[in-house]
Amino acid sequence: MAQDHYTAWRRIAKNTGLLYIANVITLLTFFFLSILIARKLGDVTLGKFSFAFSLSIISGTLISLGYDTLIIRDVARDRTLAPKYLGNIISIKAVLSLIVSGVIALVICLMQYPSDTTAAVLIFIAYAIITAFAVIFKVTFRAFERMEYEALSESTGRLITLSLGVAALLLGHGLLVIVGAFLIGSICALFISAFVCSRKFTKPKPEIDLDFWRRITKAAIPIGFLSLASVIYLRTDTVMLSIMKGDAVVGWYSAAYNLILAFNQMPFIFATALFPVMSRLFVSSTSSLRFTYEKMIKYLFIVGLPLALGTMLLSDRIILLFYGEQFPESIVALRIVAWNIVVYFLYFPLGMLLVSINRQNQMAIAGGICAILNIVLNLILIPPLSYIGAGIATLVTQAILFGFYFYFTSKYSNRLQLHKIVTKPIIASAIMATFLYFGSQLNLAVLIVMAIVIYFAVFLLIKGFNKEDWQIFGSIIRRKQG
Repeated sequence: MAQDHYTAWRRIAKNTGLLYIANVITLLTFFFLSILIARKLGDVTLGKFSFAFSLSIISGTLISLGYDTLIIRDVARDRTLAPKYLGNIISIKAVLSLIVSGVIALVICLMQYPSDTTAAVLIFIAYAIITAFAVIFKVTFRAFERMEYEALSESTGRLITLSLGVAALLLGHGLLVIVGAFLIGSICALFISAFVCSRKFTKPKPEIDLDFWRRITKAAIPIGFLSLASVIYLRTDTVMLSIMKGDAVVGWYSAAYNLILAFNQMPFIFATALFPVMSRLFVSSTSSLRFTYEKMIKYLFIVGLPLALGTMLLSDRIILLFYGEQFPESIVALRIVAWNIVVYFLYFPLGMLLVSINRQNQMAIAGGICAILNIVLNLILIPPLSYIGAGIATLVTQAILFGFYFYFTSKYSNRLQLHKIVTKPIIASAIMATFLYFGSQLNLAVLIVMAIVIYFAVFLLIKGFNKEDWQIFGSIIRRKQG
């Protein structure tokens, strides 16, 4: 195997590790504050918080509209483009921020939600706008493959949010002060990322190039549409539950789904670190690109399958551990949405590959179909099944999206030999599941640790890693020691 394969993987390992640290802090911030809100303020307030946060995600997606992905892809190929891209995309996002915030603010006011819910939504919209501008600089760090600076700005902002949020809850403050902590943290992250980007890499070129706007928007719209479709089938269930079933039901569902979102950051981090590498390899070495994404899928499935299976089998004890006895309804929800882990671990990296090889138009079509399907399924399933129906709708939608992505990658890049990837993880997971079933009376921490050891011991015994895998691991270790 060519040496550049392993050089690329050393760089990927470094950037993945840095992004992982930043995202762990982000996850802990959101997750810990969600748990505190649930325990101290109850399921209704958690439902209001989750609803407002979901609308902020939708707002941020509409403002970004795929432009950030183009910065990574195009600047990774030619870094001299960075000033022009940054300057023009800042201007574009300023226009989109005014439009999106105005529309969502008007809609939420017309829906006559309680005053604290409406205020929380408005604050979170401001948070989404600030975050959208901060991301411009953060993705520039990714394009230059210097993720340590993104880790710095992201971690600092989240730690500020966490500190202020915890202090607010301990001092007895309510929902709006906690939401305000998110806004303050995002402002700090924006200042840090903008400062570092201008000092270390590039400064935005102040200009409004309408020809460039038209050209980049044409490329960004399919990616933005895809991102919006993804947000719809990941977040619309929360919004529709709020409208159709009320805040308490949203709280039960969010308690389970927030646990899954924590795990789903793993493929996001991994694929994010790989994306600039794959974009560059697309124009320089198709064999290295194929090698890289095949290994990415393999490693993510090795981790994702036991995570999904273990979470489903231990759902009652996990909910009790984090939320106490106030959320028994969340147990069934977690058993369903746990399977989103393995599906997301498969389709998200395939999506990043398709963008890197300029197949975002096909992805947008698939995303649009799945977004419509998800809305229809939620409309059908939520009235009779409530949050259980929402979980089923999301799982079915993501499974179908994976089918689309697998077809596109097979057609335009290289057909994955899925049976070679999934067989040995399934065997090891089955043995792990047997242990979890018969050892359910053990202490939860001991049970989890032993399950992990059993899974990987079996996986190694059946030679789940081949010679290429060990060469990759060895090259990463040698790089760290050096």
